[in-house]
Amino acid sequence: MCFSATASFSLGATLIPVGVACIKRAQEQDKRYMPLAAFPLAFGIQQVIEGLVWVGLGANNTRLVALAAAGFVCFSHGFWLVWTPLTAASVESDRPRWQVWRALAGLGFLYGLYFNLPIWLEPQRLSVSIHNHSLVYQLQLLMEPTRALSLFGYTLYVLTILAPMLLSGDRHIQRLGGLVLVALLFTANFFSAGFISVWCFFAALVSLYVGYVFLQGLEPRSQPPLA
Repeated sequence: MCFSATASFSLGATLIPVGVACIKRAQEQDKRYMPLAAFPLAFGIQQVIEGLVWVGLGANNTRLVALAAAGFVCFSHGFWLVWTPLTAASVESDRPRWQVWRALAGLGFLYGLYFNLPIWLEPQRLSVSIHNHSLVYQLQLLMEPTRALSLFGYTLYVLTILAPMLLSGDRHIQRLGGLVLVALLFTANFFSAGFISVWCFFAALVSLYVGYVFLQGLEPRSQPPLA
């Protein structure tokens, strides 16, 4: 499979209008699903940004690469760490789970700062290369982690994103989480070098499921979520 500016721009151009339509449907059907409805739009914007990374690399435009790569990482290592648990919390009716998702959102925010602050302070800490037709983002953190800490950080990153979806009390979010998990396993097996970039690409692709959910129409909830 060959990833490129064309692939990222095409997916982004597909997802952005789908996301806008989902947000409009959520406003009409159930505003508590607004965070979920925003998934295709956010992924679409992220893919357009990654398309700019490809363009910058092709044109040897280091400034464009630096800006676009920082924008992509802001999504991959920041936005999704907060937005995913908040999405689960927004429709959660079970108080213990609701509290866990809110706590994970706070943890995700701090974890996102841990990744992004070094880049904001010193943009040269982030570099991008092409490996087997996919992008590899290399982050130089403020402290070089040990192998054990790297494994812990990787596990925490994945769990912060996947746990709220897979363990959500809402079936739509559960199913999206299952699709994102399949995307993760596929990426880890076949595109491990460019894991973050490729996982985000496939996660963006499966976010089209959200469009299907709102096209079908949300079923009335028998129990309202916690506020």
